[in-house]
Amino acid sequence: MNYRKFILIVALFLFSSSYVSAQMLKAYVVAGLNAAQIDGDEVFGYSKYSPQAGVGMIVPFNMRKPNEGWQASLELLYSQRGAKESMDPFKYNTSLHYVDIPVMVHYVDTRGGWTFGVGAQYGRLFKINEDWGLPEDIIQSFERPVDGVLPSFNRNDLCVVADIRFKVWEKFKFSFRYQYSVVPIRDDVWFYNGYTAGTPDFRSWSRDFRNNYMSFRIIYMINERSSRELDRNINKTSY
Repeated sequence: MNYRKFILIVALFLFSSSYVSAQMLKAYVVAGLNAAQIDGDEVFGYSKYSPQAGVGMIVPFNMRKPNEGWQASLELLYSQRGAKESMDPFKYNTSLHYVDIPVMVHYVDTRGGWTFGVGAQYGRLFKINEDWGLPEDIIQSFERPVDGVLPSFNRNDLCVVADIRFKVWEKFKFSFRYQYSVVPIRDDVWFYNGYTAGTPDFRSWSRDFRNNYMSFRIIYMINERSSRELDRNINKTSY
């Protein structure tokens, strides 16, 4: 999937959401930042910073009270994740580009102003940029994959998702989200510590890779009425 196709899908999503807004469905747009790592790659820390953007739709369970209680949401996102190690001379850097479809259930706490959500996310990998940055003559004893047997990434990713969000101002909300792969995104990667096979210091081991990342997002609610709009309606009905 290229960027033009993704933009077309987003446009169709927004058009459909505006069409069904009379049925109390709420559409929104999302823009944010991922802090990511890949579990299993022997590089630690959420040091890969990359974008996330897309659209979403909320369906209240109780149409008479759409702003409280239980809700369900569906999103269509472009989300980049991966891992990065800037320590010389390693410089490992992997960027994984996904189209994600999270489906979640939320509970709105009207007293505290918080919304809590859990769910699952399907991701489709469509672009890979990977650079291990491993000059053989320098990194003796570094942990690195065995040459020539590095398996490819799986194109499908299934994650569990947890989400907390709250209102910032008017139609803007802030969301913190955590995602973790249920199944490996890369299977059975063999590493060795840089020493020659057969020497006393040589050792090797295998790892499965999984996406592990946090998202910091700003949400703009398209067809949710702001406090100013509600105040105007109240003033009109009071006369």
